[in-house]
Amino acid sequence: MISVRTQFLLSLAVGALSLLFFRLNALTITLAVLLVCCLLTLKGRREWLWLLALVCLFALRFAGHQHFLSQQESRPGQKNVAVQLLIYPDDLVLTDTGRIRGQGTLSSGEKVWFSYQAKDIGDFQAWQIVRRPVLVRGRGDDRRILPATNFYQFDFQAFSQTKGISHQLILKKANLEPAQSKNLWQAVNFRFRTWHFACEQWAHHLPNPLANYALALLLGAKDQSLYSDNPKIQELGLIHLFSLSGFHVAFLSGCLAWFGKRLGLYREVTLAILVVALPSFYLLTACPPILVRAVLAGELRLFGQAFHHRISPLRVWSAALLGTLFVQPLILLTLGGQLSFALTLALTLVPTDWANWQKGLFLSVLSFPLIVAQQYTWNIWQSAANLLAVPVFGTVILPVVLSGYFIHLAPLTELTNLVVRVFDTAVAWVGSWPGKVVIGDLTWPIFLVLFVLPWFILRASRQVQQRLTMVWLIALCLGFVRVHWFQPGEYTTFDIGQGDAALLLEPGNKTATLIDTGGKVSFQRRGFLRSKAGATAVDSRTNEGQARSVIVPYLHARGLSHLQTLSLSHQDQDHIGDAHVILENFRVDKLLVPAGMRGQPAFQRKIQPYLQGTKVIEVTDNSRVKNLPLVVLHPFQPGIGENEDSIALAGRVGPLTLFTAGDLDQAGEEKIRQKYPDFRPNLVKFGHHGSKTSTKPAAFAFWQPRYGLISAGRENRYGHPNQETLETAAKNRMIVYDTRRQGMLRYVYYSSKKGYFQVNSNHDLTNVETTN
Repeated sequence: MISVRTQFLLSLAVGALSLLFFRLNALTITLAVLLVCCLLTLKGRREWLWLLALVCLFALRFAGHQHFLSQQESRPGQKNVAVQLLIYPDDLVLTDTGRIRGQGTLSSGEKVWFSYQAKDIGDFQAWQIVRRPVLVRGRGDDRRILPATNFYQFDFQAFSQTKGISHQLILKKANLEPAQSKNLWQAVNFRFRTWHFACEQWAHHLPNPLANYALALLLGAKDQSLYSDNPKIQELGLIHLFSLSGFHVAFLSGCLAWFGKRLGLYREVTLAILVVALPSFYLLTACPPILVRAVLAGELRLFGQAFHHRISPLRVWSAALLGTLFVQPLILLTLGGQLSFALTLALTLVPTDWANWQKGLFLSVLSFPLIVAQQYTWNIWQSAANLLAVPVFGTVILPVVLSGYFIHLAPLTELTNLVVRVFDTAVAWVGSWPGKVVIGDLTWPIFLVLFVLPWFILRASRQVQQRLTMVWLIALCLGFVRVHWFQPGEYTTFDIGQGDAALLLEPGNKTATLIDTGGKVSFQRRGFLRSKAGATAVDSRTNEGQARSVIVPYLHARGLSHLQTLSLSHQDQDHIGDAHVILENFRVDKLLVPAGMRGQPAFQRKIQPYLQGTKVIEVTDNSRVKNLPLVVLHPFQPGIGENEDSIALAGRVGPLTLFTAGDLDQAGEEKIRQKYPDFRPNLVKFGHHGSKTSTKPAAFAFWQPRYGLISAGRENRYGHPNQETLETAAKNRMIVYDTRRQGMLRYVYYSSKKGYFQVNSNHDLTNVETTN
């Protein structure tokens, strides 16, 4: 028999081993340190042998899984390849623009993401009526998924790897036919997935926010409208309440046990029902990885009750971790997995004499480095929100959502929806209070200290606890000061597809200037295809570009919550479309626009409603802007915000002289050359994404710039950058950096004499075998 201590050490060893196999990061080192500390207390040859034997077993499991992933990732992409794809109805996401996307399984058994654009209404309706697993036969482009192309961007490739996915299939043709199960397990899975989809459709008939809560709490639906409708749920750290976890499993198990007792069932019968119900619930919710831990832990407790044997909570946690890692080897690479196992271990080890507020504070401190490592921000109301929300959630919200979901009576539905709306509104209200602190990207040694020290506080004396708390606070302060006041300067061009956005940050975060914000340019009329019941409604953020996923996290990682200047070169959507995202998430002192643009409809519609306290300054070349480290060279006179009216900015960036001018045309460049004959930029942002309408050969021959930056989308429909522009650069012997090929472009400088370029990727990202 393995002792509780041995099993606990085994779980830590295997956890560290899993991270070591797949990603060496701060959490790996953290677990390794904890493991070494625990191993010092290990006694007896038998315990050592058990530990080593089972660790070797898991090492083989991880090595095999890693080999499978490596082989899958090395498979080259192909164009116009014939495919056969198995798709479950609950994996489909349909939008009102006729776009269908989701997850499917190839005939080889490999999972892939797929997308398909319906050709007409009839084609779209064929997808709308899918209620059972279907087999799709067609042709499309099979591509490897790109890693994140910007620093601090959400890495979709890494996220896909945790699901065993490395490729994306862009279908060009698709014929649907009913899928036939090949074995008993597949037949059972087909049945449960069909039921899961039917349950989702039942929820879609409910009013919001009740529908969103039912989908998230009861069904683990992939639709993220809950978090888009109320982003404060994530900001306040309440997301763990909405993810299928032990919280929900315990509640549902308690409900079944209560009904069994009320019905007069024997205790053994009730336990047998629960033993079957837990894995059935797992299958019914489409087998989310995060639920494996809760199901395994629940089964262990049930077997302990059945045989009148109390199983140690630490043994339950350890066995659940080992079982989860065997089923989902990459679970600890996800934030949900890290939080789930860290918090449940903390609840297992926390002293029983601690008050609820002490437990809540400890869990908040423990989750702090895990959340900040992903989001770079922290809400000071998070602990209070969790302390208040958890009891309300368990005693009110879950029962109300269950009642509203299963009993479709108009009065009850309205009442339950009202209760949920009150809770939802309260969360949004608390989240709107001042208290969001931008922490920034702390170094891994700081994260290591912040995560490890709280564990030693658990069993320490009061005096030692005070000292450890002081060390924890000092480490946090050191990391915070470094991010906010001891960073080099930089000029960074974001890779946001077909658009422009750049950040100029002076050393020590003295001033921060954002030049344009990017934005999504839509070429398909929204609402061309209208969704019927059963299709997932288009997200409210569908028409946004990548500012929320690229620019906002980068600025937060750099410790920025305040921008001195936001400069919008002109009124094109791909330059100002996401300005509202920046204005909503940051305090902006000044907004620069070309003179005459403020009165245009685009400004009134896209920017004016979000200004709050931001001062709008319409500029010409005669304007002098306080705290702007650049000078305005253009426009010379008021216009209407078109390309020829673009703001041109110039100034020193370390040892280089920068010139950036939005979509300014060749005539404008020539006018600048003539008006400022002594101006000689050696770092130039190519105008209009490298279009031939900009980059006048005569102007560049006169300036003789050394470096050029291109911001354009991969496979953009305009063919940017134009070959003529590249030839002009070649004639002037320029070194050209391109976001299409190299991702984010950074010029980092420490002084007026020292600086260097840094790119996100050293490999060509325009390779036809990869995709965003």
